[in-house]
Amino acid sequence: MFKRLATLLLGIGLIGLGVLLFTAPGGSAVMQWLTKAWPAFLILAGLVRVFGYLVDRHPRSPVGGMMITGIGGVLLAANLRGDRSLLLMFGQYWFFLLLAFIVGRVLWQYTHRIEDGKRPRAFSPGAIFVMVLLVGSGLASNYLAKNQQHLQGVQFKLGQLGFWGNRFAVEDEPPQQFSVFQDGRLLVSDFKGDVEISTLEGSLPTARLVQHIRANNQEEANQVAKNIRLQITQAGKNVQFAAFAENVLADFTSTLILTLPPTPFSGVELSNITGDVKLTGLRGNHAIRNGKGLEVRNNSGDVKVENPQGSVELFAVQGNVTVSDSIREVSLGEIRGSMIVTATNGSINIAESVGAVKLRAQNARIEIQNLSGDAKQANQTLVAIENTSNSRITLSEIQGNVAINAERSRVEAENITGNLAVKTSSERVQVNRVSGTLKINAENSIVTVEEVSGAAEIETTEDVTIQGFRGSLNVMTSSGAITLATDEKLAGNVKATTERGRIRISLPEDSGFKFDAGSERGRIRLRGFEAASSQNRQRQLAFEHNAAANSPTVVLRSERGDIELQSSGLALASRENDKER
Repeated sequence: MFKRLATLLLGIGLIGLGVLLFTAPGGSAVMQWLTKAWPAFLILAGLVRVFGYLVDRHPRSPVGGMMITGIGGVLLAANLRGDRSLLLMFGQYWFFLLLAFIVGRVLWQYTHRIEDGKRPRAFSPGAIFVMVLLVGSGLASNYLAKNQQHLQGVQFKLGQLGFWGNRFAVEDEPPQQFSVFQDGRLLVSDFKGDVEISTLEGSLPTARLVQHIRANNQEEANQVAKNIRLQITQAGKNVQFAAFAENVLADFTSTLILTLPPTPFSGVELSNITGDVKLTGLRGNHAIRNGKGLEVRNNSGDVKVENPQGSVELFAVQGNVTVSDSIREVSLGEIRGSMIVTATNGSINIAESVGAVKLRAQNARIEIQNLSGDAKQANQTLVAIENTSNSRITLSEIQGNVAINAERSRVEAENITGNLAVKTSSERVQVNRVSGTLKINAENSIVTVEEVSGAAEIETTEDVTIQGFRGSLNVMTSSGAITLATDEKLAGNVKATTERGRIRISLPEDSGFKFDAGSERGRIRLRGFEAASSQNRQRQLAFEHNAAANSPTVVLRSERGDIELQSSGLALASRENDKER
């Protein structure tokens, strides 16, 4: 029980460490403390193993637990003292590792039980060999640490593992100038680090390389930086940039900084950039492939992004935008051109833009708002979402036609100035305020519509609720209920059909229409419309209310549900006329 409790506490401690690593801000006191004290968890893990051996002989030997405890103690002491050299650490603390090994072997022999079998020997030939190896390697490490000229430049630094040590910024090369031609491109490929390209009025094209090196101190970082150099190659009208590192074992990244005058050129072409890319104020067409994070701002020209591994943010781009195979966040703002986006996972956010959108995504969160199109292409589709699945789609303030084909995706659309067509399944569809026609085909989806001005056609297998319709209406569901309501006089025919649900419709009493309802197993109920109230509670009912020759028809059919027609009072237009008088 004690062993299990210790193991449980160790697990809780490790979970807590993970939570702190994820939630604590970089550079905080918590992170600084964890960076120094994390080897204490190794000590605790080793003690748990030793305790397990003493309690129930699991593990079968305490030697491994003692060695883990010894290693944890050495790393903790080295962290507190600021030691980073592996040679220096082992050369100084090898005796404590030897002591931990001997204690483990002696403990194994003198805590032996009869039921454990044959008694082990503390100093067997194998154990003596390990002890000699520890002593020999410890003395050799101590000698080499004091005489590092024998290492011939090979660095055994724990900073190479990417965990210990601090990063130091080094810029030991002066800015280099290069030529940019109007029809030339800037090329960067297979670059380890970040790339920043911006414009500055009155400047000459210059390139700088800032190195970020993990080391024990600034002097050590400066020595490593001497072997990292920026190379600029002029190939015709194109310029190639690369960073070359010779015999550099330390962990490092670089930042390539290009400054250009605000004149047009063909653009930049970046591929296989391990860090983030930032383009600001450029005038050209750009292609970024297999990069990490990308930020483009105030660009005049097209931007093409392929296979980004991080977030993509494009803002104030005067040109066409293409983002393909994204897996993280895509944010497009103030784009003046067409937009094509394909994504798997992550999110897509498009806002305050002018141009057509074509989108395909799986398992994504899609938000499009405040979008308008070219007035010359008013009849074309402004937003086309195709071959999309398992996503959540939210549209608002769209000044044009919208077409959505998304399986197993929730759709929410609001303030669509144009036609809206939705095809989806298994998720709710909610539409508010559509000025054009509305067509929804949604299998196993609940449909809710408020305020549609044009003709509406809805087909689903679940409940349908429509409020504030003005044009013709055609609703069909197999097993859901249908609820229809409007405060305005009918301007088109209404047809609603359900197999196993009820139908309820609310119309202004001063409307003119021809009513035809039938239910095989339900009843027809009227609320208001006094002229037809005597025909209440029947299976079939047909009558005319304030009807003329061209009055719209209301046809309701339900196989197993009731049908109810009720008055919503006077039409909204009539009330407004009364107020004017």
